[in-house]
Amino acid sequence: MKEISSTAGDLLQALADHVSQSAKETLQISDEQAEAHGIEVAMQMASVWGGQQLYIPKGIHLQASKLHQQIFDEWKGRNQREIAMKHGISLAFVYKVIKRMRLAVIARDQGDLFHTHLEE
Repeated sequence: MKEISSTAGDLLQALADHVSQSAKETLQISDEQAEAHGIEVAMQMASVWGGQQLYIPKGIHLQASKLHQQIFDEWKGRNQREIAMKHGISLAFVYKVIKRMRLAVIARDQGDLFHTHLEE
């Protein structure tokens, strides 16, 4: 891949490279489009957060969220043990995730019962 600029630094170049690779794999776009996208994302990051010290978390909550969604998507009502074995997690954890996800879906779908619609 091309260098963004000599002042952009290794971090921005690595970001551009990773975004480019991800775009090629997930979006199935050309090498040129992926490279341009990677550079654009890196430059946007530089524009928004340039000059600041950043702490970038490891994304554990995002990974957990994906696992929770996957568990809930795979759940068919009575296959908790199968899910636990597949993911190498405890049966109790599967039950806990399903309970939380069901409550989240109910809350999302039910909405606020006490919200008054002033604009109606």
